[in-house]
Amino acid sequence: MSDTNPQIEEQLDKLATICCEQLNGDESSLAIEDSTIAELLKSLLMSGYARKEGANLQVDIENRVKSKCQEPAMHRGGALSSITAQVGKKFQDLKRWESRQPNEKSDPKAANISSATGA
Repeated sequence: MSDTNPQIEEQLDKLATICCEQLNGDESSLAIEDSTIAELLKSLLMSGYARKEGANLQVDIENRVKSKCQEPAMHRGGALSSITAQVGKKFQDLKRWESRQPNEKSDPKAANISSATGA
């Protein structure tokens, strides 16, 4: 993306590097719960990536992976798509979670019976 800031570029590059490492490894799935990826996605969200016109995390990461590690990306296109789709879903979930408004939550509940009944 041409209209990104240096923080977004750095985070996208780190995510692409992780995907390259995954493609070069034996495992076919990415441990999305990995704290490094979660931190990068949170930083990406806070840096304003989600507000960029035409932002598509899966496509952006796939393009970077294809330029960083051409050989495995070319031969393992299905695995690359799977990995980037998982990262993209995790980002969308985080984006939805972070954008919730306080009024979208349920009403507070009484902590115990006596506070609920006034007894």
